[in-house]
Amino acid sequence: MTVLFTALLSEGSIIDLDGTIWIQLGLFGVAFLLFRPLIFRPMIALFEARENAIEGAKLEALRLQDEAAAESEEFEDEMRRLRLQAGEERDRLRAEGKRLERTLLDRVRDETNKQLAEADAKLATESARLRSQLDQGIPALAQQIASKMLDREVS
Repeated sequence: MTVLFTALLSEGSIIDLDGTIWIQLGLFGVAFLLFRPLIFRPMIALFEARENAIEGAKLEALRLQDEAAAESEEFEDEMRRLRLQAGEERDRLRAEGKRLERTLLDRVRDETNKQLAEADAKLATESARLRSQLDQGIPALAQQIASKMLDREVS
């Protein structure tokens, strides 16, 4: 078998396999055993730590996302409640404003009617006084008009 193996490898092979292969394998084994605790294990531990950190960050991100969604929903519920409360307060204030408006309009209407009634009474009194003055002055005025028209004194 070694003859066949040697024959296959010696015919135009790029790599010569001879007895030094065992030395190279031995050096590889020694290097592997030396480098394993010095380089390979810390490197593997570093890769695992990085993988764990990434997974932890992903889990933390998912947890924070769920928490944010819950808080967002809570915020929306609170906003709905406040909008409803504000709507009720607006309706209450609007009704109170209309009631106040009605009260003020009634008061102004009553005051205006009172002033109109006083003005009508004053007008009626003044009208009656002026009529009585006119009634008393009609004979003198008629006498003056007749005197002017006739160009003489009328008694």
